[in-house]
Amino acid sequence: MDRDWEDLAAYDGAPITQPSLFVGGGLDAATTWPADAVAAYPVTLPGLVSSRLLDGCGHWIQQERPDEVNRLLADWLAGLPATRTSLCTWLCTWL
Repeated sequence: MDRDWEDLAAYDGAPITQPSLFVGGGLDAATTWPADAVAAYPVTLPGLVSSRLLDGCGHWIQQERPDEVNRLLADWLAGLPATRTSLCTWLCTWL
């Protein structure tokens, strides 16, 4: 874990500008305790296109609600700009 911090030190504080989707479980402590981080999303995640918390779902959303998670991912990918269409087509077909 220490090596991860060392390897990524150059990116400390850098925003994530790529189009992104956040999906989390409403019962997951990892989505409730970092309120400051969530409030900072407009600055730290300027590429955040969509965010969704699944009510009654815990940490392992892909196992607890696989159909819903796949639908959210496929819909989000399909909505990305045309420059990413080939990736979206491949991923949506694979899902």
